[in-house]
Parts: sequence; structure tokens; C-alpha cells
Amino acid sequence: MMAASAFFFLSLSQFDKKWRTSVLVSGLITFIAAVHYFYMRDYWATFGESPTFFRYVDWVLTVPLMCLEFYLILKVAGAKQSLLWKMIIYSLIMLVTGYFGEVVDPSNAALWGFASGVAYFLIVYEIWIGEAAKLAKAAGGNTLAAHKI
Repeated sequence: MMAASAFFFLSLSQFDKKWRTSVLVSGLITFIAAVHYFYMRDYWATFGESPTFFRYVDWVLTVPLMCLEFYLILKVAGAKQSLLWKMIIYSLIMLVTGYFGEVVDPSNAALWGFASGVAYFLIVYEIWIGEAAKLAKAAGGNTLAAHKI
């Protein structure tokens, strides 16, 4: 992850201006993840248990940034901010309900997991079939290729 961050940050100037913010966000995502992975490794080594809190802190930062990444790629194809906010809201619902099921109310984990899963599949739907997929297909070329990646 840290190597990917270095790549994204160091090669930023080699990308067309319309893609630079997207590449910068990619660098931020991988950097944030790398830092949290170091914390998680140390937590596991010290306490011998899953670093649940650090996982969710990482996800609360990186998952909405990934939604922003899709929006930035599709912005050149005419994506509206409503797509961005819809995906961010789905991601936050997914993460909050997942956290509740794992930490706050594990006796109802299946219910919380179902709610989290629904939000996850709404994101997947948007990307593979919904508005995001349609914009990427209509744009074609580099936008479609970046969307698929």
C-alpha cells in the first residue's frame, strides 16, 4: 500500500490534468490504509485480538474516498454530485450497521449484517449496473477503462 502511495504521488504530474485529482485520491486511499495496517499489525501483536476499531476507522475514511474516486472518474462523463452523495450515504450505512452488528449489538449481528449487506449491494449495483455503469459505458475509452479497474 505504501509503495502504491509513492507511485501515485510521484507520478501525479505524468497524468492528464482531468485525472490528477483522481490519482491523488488513490494515493490518499492507499496511504491511509497503509498507516492503519501498521497500527492493526501492532495491535494484533500486542493484544492478540482483532483490531476492530482500527478496521472501522480505516474503512470510514477509505470507503467514502473510494466512492469519491468513482465520482471523479465519471465526472468527465457528466456524473452529478447526487451520485457521489448516494454512494457515500450507502457506504456510511454499510459501515455503521456493520460496526453495530460486530461491536455494539452482536446478539443481533444477522440483522445488522443484512442491513450492511443491502447497502453494500446498492453500491455494487450502482457501479456494475446503475447510473455509474451507464455513464462509464456512454463515455467509453479511458473513462470506461478506469471505471472497470
